[in-house]
Amino acid sequence: MLYPIALTIHIISIIIWIGGVAFVTMVTFPMIQRGTSSLEQVMMFQGTEHRFGKIAKTMVILAGLSGLYLINVKGMSLGVWIMMVLWAVYASLLFGLEKKIFKSLFGKPSDQIDTKKIFAILQGFHWIVLTLSFLAVAAGIWVAHY
Repeated sequence: MLYPIALTIHIISIIIWIGGVAFVTMVTFPMIQRGTSSLEQVMMFQGTEHRFGKIAKTMVILAGLSGLYLINVKGMSLGVWIMMVLWAVYASLLFGLEKKIFKSLFGKPSDQIDTKKIFAILQGFHWIVLTLSFLAVAAGIWVAHY
């Protein structure tokens, strides 16, 4: 009885988490980059990141806990290893590493910050992580059905 509940929680948390990453990558970053001032860009980014960060942290925790249960029931496979590595990357970013990265990117005096360049780099990073996320989802589907 617990297996279908854990699987449902796992899949819904992944949909929200990866869907949010896709939205930020494909919609938010292009909007930010069209901003006319550095302040406008930073404020839009902070507003989005602050709101989505809480949701992403909750979804990563739910995906991790439900995933541990599913591993306990079904065991390990290559697809599960891929998902675990990606989960560890996201968890480390959301629970500490992201703040260090942002501090190094935005910690300079404002006249030394090239926000266009910073947001282009962040968007590129998001595209890489999103692509890896899609691969992890594909691996999960593959393993579950073959």
